[in-house]
Amino acid sequence: MSHSPVRTVSGVLAGLDQGASDFAASFTDGDYVLWLGSGISREVVPNVPDLLVRVLEMLRANIDHINPGCTYLAALNEALVLAGLSQDDIDAIDLTTPTASWADCDAIAWRLTSRYAEVLDIPVSEQPADYLVWSGLDVPGTYADPTLEPDVEHLCIALLMLEGVVRSAVTANWDGLIEQALAALTSEPDTVIRVIVKGDDFRQSARRAQLIKFHGCAVCARDDEATYRALLIARHQQISGWTERQENRVMRRHLEILYTDQPSLVIGLSLQDANMHTMIARSIEDLQRPWPHTPPAVVLAEEQLQPHHRHILQATYRTEYESHSAEINDSAVLGSYAKPTLLALLLWTLTDKLLAFLSCLPANPGWSAAQAQRPDFDLRQLRDTVAASADSDNLKFLAQLIDLITLMLSVFRTGGAPAIGGANYEPLSDRPIREALQNPDFPTVAFGRLALAISLLGRGHLAGDWTLLPGTTEAAEEGVLRLAGPERASRPHEVRVFLVKDARAAITLTVEGLADEDDPSTLIVLAEREPSPIVRSPRSKYGRVGAAGAGRVSIEDLYAAADSADDLYAAFKFAGGFS
Repeated sequence: MSHSPVRTVSGVLAGLDQGASDFAASFTDGDYVLWLGSGISREVVPNVPDLLVRVLEMLRANIDHINPGCTYLAALNEALVLAGLSQDDIDAIDLTTPTASWADCDAIAWRLTSRYAEVLDIPVSEQPADYLVWSGLDVPGTYADPTLEPDVEHLCIALLMLEGVVRSAVTANWDGLIEQALAALTSEPDTVIRVIVKGDDFRQSARRAQLIKFHGCAVCARDDEATYRALLIARHQQISGWTERQENRVMRRHLEILYTDQPSLVIGLSLQDANMHTMIARSIEDLQRPWPHTPPAVVLAEEQLQPHHRHILQATYRTEYESHSAEINDSAVLGSYAKPTLLALLLWTLTDKLLAFLSCLPANPGWSAAQAQRPDFDLRQLRDTVAASADSDNLKFLAQLIDLITLMLSVFRTGGAPAIGGANYEPLSDRPIREALQNPDFPTVAFGRLALAISLLGRGHLAGDWTLLPGTTEAAEEGVLRLAGPERASRPHEVRVFLVKDARAAITLTVEGLADEDDPSTLIVLAEREPSPIVRSPRSKYGRVGAAGAGRVSIEDLYAAADSADDLYAAFKFAGGFS
């Protein structure tokens, strides 16, 4: 897909628009299974080299220097041999000093990274077989630390689950960060996601999404060590024998079905473990992937193809790979890592839903094809403008985006503001948009007019007629959005905009004190036509027209009266007092 690294959200979106549009469309239809690894948690949980240093230090600190047969010394020596050190190299190390102070500490840790499973499998006499995992890595304090906070990747995955486009995510990670992200976004995460750690968890009632933790869960092990500690997979012996063990059969079969039946998006997962290779090879035995395959059967959120990725593609496409390896490799590599990839997919998904809403509006027969496409163009341009601000501080950007969507949809649907600081994110739709539109009770046309209003606001921002500023749930009375423009005597410098579905929501808006109808710096935008008795004057056009109070405009009326997209925009500018 991409021949050079892509490290910005805008860059990923450009790639999705161009060479990867089939993948993006299929993703938003809910087709892709996410396969997740430690790469999505690298900035929250210590990385593998750091953890290996921790294991070496635990062994070093427990050495009995008087006892030449000390089991901790033997285990440490074995680990250093795995790192490629000779006995002379080992003898030269001062074991009375902390591991982190060793001159070759970084090099040792780096060389052990690809052999981490062998290190964790080193036995320590009179200690449990998983001693270096449970105690060396400090599983409860490292992966199940309640003070850990979700990062951009976890929040994006949780949002995509709430939006209904990620239905299955499979992870080798032990942490509970995706679950925490969902809990931060919705007050009832258990109604959204089914977390599966052991075979009988598949018997739980289905949810909107499922998270399969096939290497175990540290949070569960912390809370119920007797049941879940043994399910933590990290040691070489566990990984190499995982696919053959009876207790893993149910889990393995479910993963094989997912890999066989649906395309895979691999994010932050190295795919180096032998159990993954064996599982994938088995899953394809009876149903080989053909080539060409649209969308790609495997997409990798990676900047470059690595040897272990090539092995997975070979196992997936089998004989087809021999003849089409270059094309298959190119189709698989997205060119970007987890953060920009997931942020771009989130923005793509939200925009795709708004575009789908727009397509449900009744056609305006007098509009040319180019004019009919103008709102779509404006939405995509607004998306790209928003994306351009995502990279400087992507966690702050995402928090602002979540807050804005929460505020906008609460005001639009009810006229009321959401609770400040509450877990109350409401999706545009809780399933892929083409499924949602099949529900006869879904407010399709109302959301189409909301999308049209957003496109008009974005058009004005890009044209320089105003600067679009986001509102916040903490100051909902300042507007869902604010339009800042040049000073004029005819209107305030900044206009507070409230987008509402209908007249009832508009009444709630004023009753709850969010908007003041006597305030000329307020603009209330209704999706639907207002009943005649509510109209405050007999004038033919909504807006200000010299009135001292708030502006009030119906998108339904403007759209029905407009001769073109340009005419619609001119009427909207007039309503806002910007013309």
